[in-house]
Amino acid sequence: MGPIQPMGHLDQLAKLTFAEETEAITGGAVLWQPGPEIGLTEVRLDGLFMIRDPARLASLAWPWPAAEGHEEIVLEQKMPGDHLDNRAQERALLRRQARQVQRLEMEMETPGQPRWYGQQPLWMSAPILPEEVSASRRVRRAATGCYWVEPSPFEWLWIAANELPLCEELVPFLIGRSGRALVEFARWILTRRPPMWVLRMHPFQGAFLAA
Repeated sequence: MGPIQPMGHLDQLAKLTFAEETEAITGGAVLWQPGPEIGLTEVRLDGLFMIRDPARLASLAWPWPAAEGHEEIVLEQKMPGDHLDNRAQERALLRRQARQVQRLEMEMETPGQPRWYGQQPLWMSAPILPEEVSASRRVRRAATGCYWVEPSPFEWLWIAANELPLCEELVPFLIGRSGRALVEFARWILTRRPPMWVLRMHPFQGAFLAA
């Protein structure tokens, strides 16, 4: 048995799975892009969802239907062991705001393009919805495992991976599960992915041994 991979490996695996599967599981309705570097010191997004065909999202499991009406969405991916406190939330909000400004500036630099006056949505995916969020903000359930965080001038959706149902279109989010929910995911995914795919989840080996 090889050495346990560092926590950053899980983050990279989640992003890789979004990159590999987002287009397929949404039927081409959503594309994943690596987060672009933004013109602030050490500010980089985890990734962006680029919405190409919103109408195809209505039949998918949440959170995908929440992407309807948007051209792109900022994703903040939190893995087991990552901080979810107020500081982590504020950093995510900073990155979202940086993308908001960057997008406005990019459109201003492109003559002939229609002006965009919207607000960049933010999806935060983590194993759980922490008490820090519900203690400081109003949380409204949108669907199983999905919560609107309010008040907010933009759509802020919190995705609690441990609560999401087990289904194919949610696999990239389900990688972020923890504890017993991760073991449940391990048992389920073993019957739905080839061995080489499963081997990439080496850091989860404890969950797979339990499965």
